[in-house]
Amino acid sequence: MKKLFIFFLPFALLAQNDIEVDYVTNSDNSLNFKYVKNIPGTHLVSVKFSNLSNTLAKDNQSKLLKSSRGSLFKLEPINELQQIRFRYSYSWFRGNINSKVNFEYPYILPFKANTSVKPVELYNIDNVYFKSELAKGWKAYSFSFNENQTVYSIRKGEVIEIINNFEVDNSKTFDYYSNINSITIEHKDGTYATYKGFDKDKIKVKIGEIVFPQTILGELSKFDNRNLYRLYLQLYFYRTIDGISLNTIESSDDYEIRYLTPKFFQNKKLIELKNNESYIVQFDEKILFNEMRRKEIKKWKSYN
Repeated sequence: MKKLFIFFLPFALLAQNDIEVDYVTNSDNSLNFKYVKNIPGTHLVSVKFSNLSNTLAKDNQSKLLKSSRGSLFKLEPINELQQIRFRYSYSWFRGNINSKVNFEYPYILPFKANTSVKPVELYNIDNVYFKSELAKGWKAYSFSFNENQTVYSIRKGEVIEIINNFEVDNSKTFDYYSNINSITIEHKDGTYATYKGFDKDKIKVKIGEIVFPQTILGELSKFDNRNLYRLYLQLYFYRTIDGISLNTIESSDDYEIRYLTPKFFQNKKLIELKNNESYIVQFDEKILFNEMRRKEIKKWKSYN
């Protein structure tokens, strides 16, 4: 079987009111900056000051935001009898940037237990057709079937993006197309999983929802005019470009996506998937409940 082509773009377009930054002035003329985050997932906010006086604070202040609201930082005046003078602007970027990734995490294959699957490794379409540099650690898989399949999550995480806009043209045969319904989930260690190939209106989760391993995400769409259903799966994380720190990020050009080769649970071991080889979806309770709290385990068992 030939390898297939696919390209994922995990950088998101953010709206102006997705994150709001404000401040309050205290009686000693210090300033407390705070934020409200109206979107799910971890984001980096970068606050830049100009005409800054009566303080020793730096011109750039950055913080990773995980909660929906909270404190950013405090500016202290040099002279408490005078106000701090300043102008400020801020920008924000998706991603738990420079997180501590667990490269040995035990993932579960994204289908129902005991399902037989045969992953196919994917080329990067930009690298093949446009000769652009291959992304660091590039890895992506497709799973194809002759009948519809339900897709399950591979790890606990928060649903941060859902695309549910596209209907497949079943009158033609395709090798690849980019308009595919998808779900992106952020994991605890700052890795992200993107699942592509869902049927329109057959996605079963919502933005901001916490999902667990083996949570139903949705049903696959028919790929084209053949009797073919296909899931695309890719894992990645974010890192600053060499020489750039979190406090000096000014645009998405200052950090990059690095792709992860996940390790899946198989026959009581962790393995890297081999191209076009057959596997059975397997897990045990230790793997299944690895990141779940007691209440979550109890709730999961009551529904399964």
